[in-house]
Amino acid sequence: MVTETITLSLLLGKLTGGKIRNIGNLYINGWYLFVISFLAEIISLFIASKTNGNLSIIIENNFFYIHIFIYLLLIMGLMMNFREIGLRITLFGSTLNFLPLLLNNGKMPVSINALKHSKLYIQLSLLDEGRIMTHALADKGTKLWILGDIIPIPKPYFFPKIISIGDILIALGLFILIVTHMKKRYIVEGKTIEFYKS
Repeated sequence: MVTETITLSLLLGKLTGGKIRNIGNLYINGWYLFVISFLAEIISLFIASKTNGNLSIIIENNFFYIHIFIYLLLIMGLMMNFREIGLRITLFGSTLNFLPLLLNNGKMPVSINALKHSKLYIQLSLLDEGRIMTHALADKGTKLWILGDIIPIPKPYFFPKIISIGDILIALGLFILIVTHMKKRYIVEGKTIEFYKS
């Protein structure tokens, strides 16, 4: 969803008079926290799914802590950029996603009915078999299921999926961040860059 949001934001920002090059003037505090969290999740999931050694077993047995750690890094990074209204909204959305993870063994609960509505039967089968480490099927014992992946986006959307309330807020925040900065008008004076809103 992040990829679609960024693409749509750039397109609409351009169509409404924004400039893509203005994004280069956006400075993200603690950017390294986002990089670390992204790499930590990708690497841990790759090792757990593609290898069968002791490290894979350790990751599987401790994925709750790994997933929580990854989210905490993400939330810390967003808090460091609280000045940006777009990232404040993204922070709120990320926190809403974090809560069900925290209360459900580090896994995002997913609605079975939503999966069926979007005809995501392969994902349903994988989740039923417990083969997706980051998500789990919601049941009667699921805590804060309302904040889980319960909103179906079926075809004719190009990439059918299930999203959460938090995902919507994250997408909205990123959209505001990108479009706002694309539409800022920058005045360059020597080596100093100042901006004002059009």
